[in-house]
Amino acid sequence: MDEKVTFSPEEEFRERAEKVFEKHKNKIQNKLPEAEVYHVGSTAVRGSLTKGDVDLQVRVTQDDFDEARKALLELYPVNTGSDRTTFFCAFECEEEVLPVGVQLTVIGTSVDHFYPMTRFFIENPSYIETYNALKRRYEGTDMEAYRKTKAAFLTELLETPAYQEITERFAVYDKVKFVEGEQYVTVEDTRHLTDEELKTFVKHLLKDPAFHYKEMTLLIPNKFEAEVESFLTDHGFRLHDENVMVKKALNHDTQTAVYFDTASLHEIAEEEFKLIWEKAMIQSLNASSSLDMDGHMQSVKGELGEDYRSSCLIAYENDLPIGVVMPHIEPGTTDEGRLFYFGLVPEARGKGKSKRLHHQALGILKDDFDAVYYIGSTSSNNVPMLKTFEANGCTVVERNRVYKREKTAGKK
Repeated sequence: MDEKVTFSPEEEFRERAEKVFEKHKNKIQNKLPEAEVYHVGSTAVRGSLTKGDVDLQVRVTQDDFDEARKALLELYPVNTGSDRTTFFCAFECEEEVLPVGVQLTVIGTSVDHFYPMTRFFIENPSYIETYNALKRRYEGTDMEAYRKTKAAFLTELLETPAYQEITERFAVYDKVKFVEGEQYVTVEDTRHLTDEELKTFVKHLLKDPAFHYKEMTLLIPNKFEAEVESFLTDHGFRLHDENVMVKKALNHDTQTAVYFDTASLHEIAEEEFKLIWEKAMIQSLNASSSLDMDGHMQSVKGELGEDYRSSCLIAYENDLPIGVVMPHIEPGTTDEGRLFYFGLVPEARGKGKSKRLHHQALGILKDDFDAVYYIGSTSSNNVPMLKTFEANGCTVVERNRVYKREKTAGKK
C-alpha cells in the first residue's frame, strides 16, 4: 500500500519539537563534542507546514567522519532508505514524542546544505508560503510523488542568489570560531582569514538576522593591515581592549595543589554565587562588560550547558569567600580547559593568592574535567594576571585587538 503524506502547521509541534531537538542534540554532543549540531527542516522554520518529524544535521570534518558515523550508530539505526557515502549518512529514530532523523555530513561537501537551507527559509519567508502551497497540493497523496516534486523545488532554490549568499556566508563562518550567548557573540580565530575575507565576514555578520540583537566582539590579531581597523570603525565597531592569550599543557608534570576550599552551585545558592562574582569584578583591570549579573549568569548557562553548576566555584579561606573560579571544557572540544571567569574579591588581592588559586584551578581542570591543555586570556592592562600566568608556566601564544559593536538601541 502506498504511503500517504499529510501536513500540519509547525506551530502544533513547536514545543515538542524544540524539546526533542535539545534532547537529541545533548545525546549527540556527549558522543561527539567537536561536532556542530543543528535543528533543520520544517519544524525549525516558523510558519511552515510539516509532517511533524524533527531533523538534526551533524557537521564534522572529513577526518572525523568515520568515527562520527560509528558513534551515531551506537545511538540510532541507519536510515536504509537513504544514500550512504564517504561524506553522508542518515539515521532515524522513532522517538516516543516525534520521529527523529539525523543527517551526518562532512563540512563543505555537496550534501552540506541542510542548515543553510533552513536558514534560507527563515530569512526569506516568501519562500515558506511557496513551499507550503506545494505541500497543500500533495496533501493526502502519494509520498513518493511528493518527494520527487519536493526535490525538484529544493534543487531550484539551491541556484537562487539568496541561497548562494547564505552558502558564501557559511563558507567564511567555517573559518573562524564562534562563542555565543543569549546576548552576545564573540568571534575568535580570525587569523585564518585574509584581509578581504575578514571584510566579507563582517558584512555577512552584520546582515545575519541571527546576530541582530547581540553585542558583537571580534578578536583581531595584528597581522591585518591598518585599513582593516578603518573598515571595522566604519561598520560600527570600536577598539575595546587588547587581549593576551596563553596556553599550558596539563600533563603528569602539572602538580595538583589544594590551597583553598571550594564550593559549587551544587552546594550553594545561585544568588550567593552572583554576589561574590559581582564583588570579584569590582575594580577589575579587564575591560568592562555591558552585561548585568543576570546576563552574565545566563551566558554561563547558555555556553556551558546543563552541567554549568559544576563549573561555578567560590573559593574560601578560613570560611571567608576570596574569589570565583569557573573551570570548564571549551564547548566543541574534548580536552581544552578554560576558565570562564577567574577573579579575587578586592580584600583578597595583592597577597599572592591569585597565583595559588590559579594553580589550583589548573589542577581542577586536569583532574576533574580531564583537560589536556589550558587556554587562558586577559587584558594586556591586567599586569597581575599576566604575572599569574607566567608564574604558573603559561606561554603567550597570541595577542589580539578586541573590537566591539553594541546591540542596536531599542532592540532586545
